[in-house]
Amino acid sequence: MITLPFGLFRRRRLTTDQQDRLLNELDALLQQIDTALDQFGADVEASDRNALAGSRTSLRELFLIVVAGEFNSGKSTFLNALLGAQVLPEGVTPTTDAITLLKYGSEPFDELVEPGLRIHHYPAEMLRQLTVVDTPGTNAVIRHHERLTRDFIPRADLVIFLTSADRPFTESERAFLELIKDWGKKIVVVINKIDILTQAEQEQVAQFVRDHVNRVLEHSPELFLVSARRALQARQQTDDSVEQWQASGMAAFEHFVVDTLDEETRLRLKLLSPLGVARRITGKYLAATEARLATLSDDIQAIDQIERQLAFFGDELKQDAEYHLNEIDQVLTTLQARGEQFCDETIRLSRIRELIDGNRLRAAFEQEVIGDTYQQIDQRIQKLIDWLVEKNLRLQQSVDEFIQRRALAHRDHMLGEVGGSFAYNRQALLENISQAAQNAIAGYNRQTEAQQLAGEVQSSVAATAITGLGAVGLGATLVAVFHTVLLDFTGILAALTVAGLGLAILPAKRRQAKESLRKKIDEVRAQLRTELRQQIERESEHTLRQIRERNAPFVRFVRAQQEHLVGLQRTFSDLTVAIEKFSKQVE
Repeated sequence: MITLPFGLFRRRRLTTDQQDRLLNELDALLQQIDTALDQFGADVEASDRNALAGSRTSLRELFLIVVAGEFNSGKSTFLNALLGAQVLPEGVTPTTDAITLLKYGSEPFDELVEPGLRIHHYPAEMLRQLTVVDTPGTNAVIRHHERLTRDFIPRADLVIFLTSADRPFTESERAFLELIKDWGKKIVVVINKIDILTQAEQEQVAQFVRDHVNRVLEHSPELFLVSARRALQARQQTDDSVEQWQASGMAAFEHFVVDTLDEETRLRLKLLSPLGVARRITGKYLAATEARLATLSDDIQAIDQIERQLAFFGDELKQDAEYHLNEIDQVLTTLQARGEQFCDETIRLSRIRELIDGNRLRAAFEQEVIGDTYQQIDQRIQKLIDWLVEKNLRLQQSVDEFIQRRALAHRDHMLGEVGGSFAYNRQALLENISQAAQNAIAGYNRQTEAQQLAGEVQSSVAATAITGLGAVGLGATLVAVFHTVLLDFTGILAALTVAGLGLAILPAKRRQAKESLRKKIDEVRAQLRTELRQQIERESEHTLRQIRERNAPFVRFVRAQQEHLVGLQRTFSDLTVAIEKFSKQVE
């Protein structure tokens, strides 16, 4: 047996102040990322936490190489050739579905740490400075990849991707590369079993593998063609073994390993490996943070749109109310015109006997002037009330429909990439608002609301217009007010007539009666407008307050989350810059 020059593994290990500074600086950077994940909250995936923790741990551990390939690609033979001994069992069928760690030990022994994870100790010199992870076939890796992706790929300093010349770059191998590419690991491609191919076939296979690997990784890693079987035979022979070792292709691979894995380069890869993990995790949660912010930005626009709708509702209500108030004004204007005509036609000397007869005068006034005025006023006020009730209901329905659309707008996206408690809390708040609105709408009885509002309007106007009228309609209340004017007038007129002054003062009393009627109607008009406007405003404020109170929890959630996530976005962005800055120092 010959001893081949694995010079790398006899070189002095270097520990310098600069290396310690870089290790400590990177560890601090990884700690900052861990703190940022704490700020992100409960939605951080456990696998990302483990990967980050493993990367920090790996900074102080031996160089870690992961070897992956299908079970029949010759991984065991390749590793045996690399180690220079029959360390691992070989066979045409899968020898294990466990992940095997090859570590240095003064005596060979094997231990099963847990189901699916085995440690094999062996006194190989190279294992003093590195640990090799032998994976099961990539098809098994794809089926049961959790431990590999959780515990070893994130910590790997170098990945040797082994494919077979007779079945180059299978689907499971492609899937494996897809699985690990985002971790940003140093990958070396090895094509085994080239001894079964001609030179031309070797070139074709190499190009085929190179093209497909480049398509997945988006770059071309180093690629080597070897015959692990011949290399192992060369290790075990004494004659002409160097020539056979060279012919196996392992010499070129060894040269690459020796040149690549000197102390300085190993340190560089050791530092770059956690950077790949850091870059992946930081990028992932920066993207998630920005996705949440994009959703919240839409939510804030929706909140602002609802608020604009509510403000517009208040302004529109005031404008539309003028139409209904003007209709009531028109009734009063017509009443005033009839009253003035009544005064002109009645307060005459020729009708002095009628003027003295108060009962007759009141009956004539009620028939010719009052008529159905109180009914018209009641009808128009009821029309205003019905309009107001309908407007309130339509507003609540409109806002509820908007909230429901908002809840559905990001549901699929939120349950996917962003997901977690953020999506759940947001969705729950929107659904609670919608449910509360639907309950309010379902319990909103137009007739009951209209009756209640009519009673409030009547009580408000009657209380300020005249007291002691009892439970009468608003129109009747106003009629009573006008009757007081007539009673005052007829009393005065009768007294003056008895005194013999009727002829002299009759025109003046006619003007006085008309002015009194006009003044009273103006007072009633102003008072009625004021009271109705105030009632409309109270109802509007009540409706708007109900909607805002229903929306308040969601608004608070959105505002608080936006403030939190803007800070978190800045943190992850700063970490991204720090990662790239550190990467330039190392590279």
